[in-house]
Amino acid sequence: MFHQGMSSSPTVLITGAAGLFGGILRQHWADQFRLRLADVNAISDLAGHESCVRADITDLQQLVDACDGIDTLVHLAAYPGDGAEFYDTLLQLNVIGAYNAFEAAHRAGCKRIVFASSVDAVLGYWDEGEIGVDAPVYPTNVYGASKCWGEALGRVYAHQYGLSCLCVRLVNPFFDPQGDYDADQITSGISPADAAALMARCVEVEGIDFAIINGISRHRRGVLDWRPTRDLIGFEPQDGTDT
Repeated sequence: MFHQGMSSSPTVLITGAAGLFGGILRQHWADQFRLRLADVNAISDLAGHESCVRADITDLQQLVDACDGIDTLVHLAAYPGDGAEFYDTLLQLNVIGAYNAFEAAHRAGCKRIVFASSVDAVLGYWDEGEIGVDAPVYPTNVYGASKCWGEALGRVYAHQYGLSCLCVRLVNPFFDPQGDYDADQITSGISPADAAALMARCVEVEGIDFAIINGISRHRRGVLDWRPTRDLIGFEPQDGTDT
């Protein structure tokens, strides 16, 4: 199986590519990477650098097949928030689906997985703000607990198999740099442009076996601290309440 090196343009598989975040990456990345788009829903508006496969993340073999020849898996597919029924939804998508993503990346010989975690993994610290990447996990709902599971899987697969695992604690991608905001209030949100640039850096950065990444724009009082991301992978947000 042939794999491009990290120093050249990698081939990236995006799960959940038909969703909101997948659309943001496709729009802002343009042809920065060769993209294979995986989703249970059809994607018809493909560009020249894109291909599409139907893949259900609850089916391990479908994911293994989708990962064939892939350098980096960006795993976005999941139930996107609190309120879902556990056995029918969170267990299937966020627990089994996350396991399948890591296992498929390992079996297919991928070099890296970028796992879309969530601020919900540490939501219990919200009132403190500026949550670092070393704080013990503190989910306040089962959805957040499912993201802690994904982060734990990243540690396992990095340790056991040498799979480079970056777990990005994302906030919502709706921050509008031109909107109204109070810079002195604890702020969540990442702009679409910052989100896409951050995830691109997670694909490109070299020399990391495992890391928790805070995915947030540069806020004066952010719910997550953006500085550890800058220090670890060299990403400087361009938007936020403190730019």
